Amino acid sequence: MSRIPADGGDSPVKVVVFPPSPWLGWIASNASALDRSVVEIGVQEVSDRPLGAFTGEVGAQLAEQFGAQWALVGHSERRSIFGETDQQAASRVRVAAVAGLRPILCIGETLEQREAGETFEVVSRQLETGLSALEDGFEYALAYEPVWAIGTGRTATTEQVEEVHRHLREVLRRVRGASADEVSILYGGSVKPDNAQALLGIDGVDGALVGGASLSSASFLGILDAAIATA
Repeated sequence: MSRIPADGGDSPVKVVVFPPSPWLGWIASNASALDRSVVEIGVQEVSDRPLGAFTGEVGAQLAEQFGAQWALVGHSERRSIFGETDQQAASRVRVAAVAGLRPILCIGETLEQREAGETFEVVSRQLETGLSALEDGFEYALAYEPVWAIGTGRTATTEQVEEVHRHLREVLRRVRGASADEVSILYGGSVKPDNAQALLGIDGVDGALVGGASLSSASFLGILDAAIATA
């Protein structure tokens, strides 16, 4: 979720829901139940191939036709479990954007990389490579998700989050120019109702990428309340 209101909307936050791909068609057919100016829909993964016979892949154009407006790219689970590379993330970012989706490029370091003092090096590389194939003029967002703070019960301190977000903004300005300040940078790493307000109140954090806590409506609504309170 982002604390940037949808165009023309009065809500202080924008919520994007990323359901499993088979649900996209159902959600599109029941879109009247959603206020799409506040709640938007995204797809959890898109193929890095624009068109063709690639059985089992989720094409970006197809996802867009079924109501998706956003696409996650380079999520930590895709990188760590399925071995997706920075170059593949770059291809997916471009394919998603060209198809009319707004990609959210996920970046973050492992515990080993943080303990080795490689955090800035890793996130800089992931950011630069991930956006390297994206031409100017497309809307996108970033999500910093330290792998060591996802589903581990460990949460990055506000100081750690703030310094990485500040670094990402500096890198973004260097590689993307004046448009960098229009890009939302979300934080994702064990965001819960009891820490959401502190995390969303950090300077440079524009929203949250919520994982496990979104599986409970009460939990997710608690985070949403925190987002509204800090907007």
